[in-house]
Amino acid sequence: MCSRLAFALLFSVVLSAASPAQQITGDVMVQGASLNDGYMGFTTCGADGQVYRRPGSGAASSVMRVSPDGSSLVFTLPEHTYPGVIAPVGTGVNILSAVYATRERRVHFQMYHFDGQASLLEQDQGTLPLYPHAMAVLPSGRTIMTGSHLDDPEHPEDRKYGFAILDENDKLVKSVYLPLPPGGGGWTFASGEHMAVGDGVAYVMLHSNEPPQTAVAMLSEEGHIDITEVAVPPDSDAHHHNEWLFGPGVAVEAYHYLVRVGQRQRAFDGFDEYDLKTGEKVATKGSFPQGFAFGCYSGNEVSFLAHSAHVDPARRLSPDALRLVTVKLQQAMPKSSP
Repeated sequence: MCSRLAFALLFSVVLSAASPAQQITGDVMVQGASLNDGYMGFTTCGADGQVYRRPGSGAASSVMRVSPDGSSLVFTLPEHTYPGVIAPVGTGVNILSAVYATRERRVHFQMYHFDGQASLLEQDQGTLPLYPHAMAVLPSGRTIMTGSHLDDPEHPEDRKYGFAILDENDKLVKSVYLPLPPGGGGWTFASGEHMAVGDGVAYVMLHSNEPPQTAVAMLSEEGHIDITEVAVPPDSDAHHHNEWLFGPGVAVEAYHYLVRVGQRQRAFDGFDEYDLKTGEKVATKGSFPQGFAFGCYSGNEVSFLAHSAHVDPARRLSPDALRLVTVKLQQAMPKSSP
C-alpha cells in the first residue's frame, strides 16, 4: 500500500498543476502531520468526515485521526505493536494487531479500544481462523471482520475468503466462508479495508475474475450472507477502476478517465453509486482529483488527503505539509477524451 500511495502522490502532483477550477468547500492544513510522518497506509472514513491514517510499515505503533477542521489526534498502541485493521467507533477507534501462528494456522490478536480522546479503554486478546483484512463495529457492539485463510502456503490459489463475528468482549462467535459465485470462479474482497455498517449488518464488495463478476455482500451478525450482483462496467479507456468506497446507503466505485480541457488532457474522477440493498446503480457524479488518497465520500462531497504543491504561495505552506481538501461533486460528467 505504501508504494501505491507513493505513486498516487506523484501522480497527484502532476494533475494538480493545471486542474480546472471547481468548487472547493474545504481546504485546511492538517496540524501535527506531514507527508513524511509515516502514515502512508490505508485511510478509513469515520464519523462526521473524520479520516483515519494508518502507518505504511511496521515502524509506527499508532493511528492518526484527521478532523475536517484540520486538527489531528494520535491513538498510540504499546511499543512494538503494529496497527493492523481498524474500525472507527463514534469518534474513537478499535485497532487490531494480529500475528499469524504458522503451526496452529490461526491468528493471535490483540484488540485495543480507544475513546474519542485517544484514551485506551480496554484491551482484549483472542484467536481467529482468518487473517483479518477489514472490520466494522455494529451498533450492538459486535464486530464483523473479513479475512482469508490458507491451509498450504505452497498453493496460494486455494486461499479461502470469509468473515468472523466477535461478541462485545472480542470473543469469537462464528466464522463463515464465502460461497462460490453462481458463474464459477471464486469471490475475493474488492473493497480493501472499506466496510459499511447497517442495522445488524456490514457491507463489503466482492469480485471474481473468471468470469468477471462484482457483487455487494451483506454480512449479518448472526452469520448470514446475502450477495447481490452489481453490473459494473469493465475497465476501459473511459473507465479505469480505482477503488471501492462507501457513502450513505451506497457502495461507490471510484474510477478515472481522461478529459480534454483546452488543448490538454486531464484526469477526471468518476463516482458510480450503487444501492447497498438492491445493487442497482442510482447515480453518477464526479470531480477533478485534488489529492493522492480518498478521505470520506458523503454523496454531495468527497474529501482527499493532498500535498502542498501548486498551492498559493501566500499560504506559506511547507513542502511536506499535508492538507485535507473537500470538493463538491458535480452531476454533469465530461466526455472521455481518446
